[in-house]
Amino acid sequence: MCGFIGVFQDAPVVSVEASRCALEMIAHRGPDAIGEWRERAVFLGHRRLSIIDLATGAQPMESLDGRFVIVFNGEIYNFIQLREALARDGAKFRTRSDTEVIIEGYRRWGRDVVEWLEGMFAFVIWDRHRLAVFAARDRLGIKPLCWAVHRGVLLITSTLEPFAKFDGFTRMNLTAVRDLMTFDYVPAPRTILESVQKLGPGCRLEWAFGDDTPLTERYWIPPAADPEFVAPDEQELEALLEGAVQRQMISDVPVGAFLSGGIDSSLVTALMMRHSRKPVRTFSVAFEGNLDESPIAELVARRFGTDHTVVRAQAPGPDALLDLLSRLDEPFCDPAFVPTHALSELTRRYVKVALSGDGGDEVFGGYPKYLLGEENRGASRLWPVVDRSLKACSWRPRRMASVYWRLLSSDDRIRFAWARYGNFPVFRKDLRQLFAPPYHNVTDVDSYFEPWERRARRYGQRFDADVLMRVDLETYLSENCLVKTDRASMLASLEVRVPYLDETVLDRILPLPGHVKICDHQLKALLMPLARRLLPREVWDRPKQGFGGPLDAWLAGIWRPAVEQALDWGESNLGLFDYSFLRRLHTINIAKGRTGRALWNLFVFLAWARAHSLSA
Repeated sequence: MCGFIGVFQDAPVVSVEASRCALEMIAHRGPDAIGEWRERAVFLGHRRLSIIDLATGAQPMESLDGRFVIVFNGEIYNFIQLREALARDGAKFRTRSDTEVIIEGYRRWGRDVVEWLEGMFAFVIWDRHRLAVFAARDRLGIKPLCWAVHRGVLLITSTLEPFAKFDGFTRMNLTAVRDLMTFDYVPAPRTILESVQKLGPGCRLEWAFGDDTPLTERYWIPPAADPEFVAPDEQELEALLEGAVQRQMISDVPVGAFLSGGIDSSLVTALMMRHSRKPVRTFSVAFEGNLDESPIAELVARRFGTDHTVVRAQAPGPDALLDLLSRLDEPFCDPAFVPTHALSELTRRYVKVALSGDGGDEVFGGYPKYLLGEENRGASRLWPVVDRSLKACSWRPRRMASVYWRLLSSDDRIRFAWARYGNFPVFRKDLRQLFAPPYHNVTDVDSYFEPWERRARRYGQRFDADVLMRVDLETYLSENCLVKTDRASMLASLEVRVPYLDETVLDRILPLPGHVKICDHQLKALLMPLARRLLPREVWDRPKQGFGGPLDAWLAGIWRPAVEQALDWGESNLGLFDYSFLRRLHTINIAKGRTGRALWNLFVFLAWARAHSLSA
């Protein structure tokens, strides 16, 4: 697990000193070693978190013949099998690392190497003969990669932090701000920086000197439902998950697990114990009040005999919170980022690698929100009248939300439920109340749901449960859950692996239709028999619970000074928002609560913008 930058230029537009400073911005992603490779004006830099082949896996790494140079972040779980296959074709290896397997795979298969790789990865290969770049990202975007072309220079980085040290990247993308308010994250290919893009999940990139812009294309998308695909029985599914867990435990350093007490992380823990000669180290966070799931996690730990550690979560103070948010490469508004970082810091004291249950809900159908897709209703005939009336109102009629919800069509209910903010007149979720009037058109409020809907239409014209699960793989999972885990863990220099997203699991489970995964309103219908047999009843016989703390209380209490600092700074420096609306949200939250989630996105963005000196 690492971080890297690549500066590809035929004249020294970007200096070596600037490149080195940029690389230092991601030191937390690789505290064990630093490496650089230079030729002419090309610069490749790497920060390493050593996990596999500690002795000979240093990067940047040259191919045996010196033609190719690679920087790589991630783990390739089938690298031993690929190494053996390549060796039979005549490839020679100097190291035991998965990095060298990627280089030799690229020599053998070219751009199709990505279709052979199983794991989580982002990498860049420089071809010294062709003066060309090839880069790629894993299927679901577990590992990040960003790029920009500026003054003829191609810049590729793991995350956005290095761009702070490159000239010309000080303007924010206002449409990305809208996306952040709507979804809690900025969907690829946009970033918060106007001229920088993310390489999307399952995408590859090619560029050569003289090209204006890279060629990017999708090499993998989640498959559509196949009604002929037969579901695995309980025995096959258990073997499938056990195999995924076993191969993701491969490491030359200690491996542990996040244990929340939910079905997904508990099954991972149970299966890990079958392949460990000593008790697995497991870690969980205890929260205040009724959000505390740590007693159930401890119950699981006792059942399987793990070496369990609990961190008693305290909300960071206002200054510590502002510092934590400022360390994000771009603003990110899932509040679970805060406890995930606390959990990662605890875990890193004991191990360098942890397995997580991320992905189980999206792959196996575990969210109650998917049940909305089972509805099949059109909008009420009253809806056009009510919609026109609401848009003409200058105030929010009391109790209108419940009436509004009852009149919506099934698809409109999805839009209303999925969006944190949208085009919803007179409701707190209305982007037009949030943004100052001069920015309504600039942020393209009317198209607020387009990034999600464009992906959804690939799978069908109606947002049924099957479509919701598939589009969540490309949106909520890739852009939220995996970003949260990657950024929070890497700030603590911890590698986190996700067995539910192993290719062996994806290939077997994703083609199944949604009704196989959710049967008669039973979520995770495939996993439940396994959970009932292996796990304590307390794990699987209870409502699903989110991962987080008492946000309303923290924003109105211990974090109140930080909120007010951010609002004061924003009102003086950034005219993007209607600050009377934001202060009203803050006042309501102090008095009554219940607006913290709406206030949080604004606060995170302002806190981040205050630390990064960008212009609108």
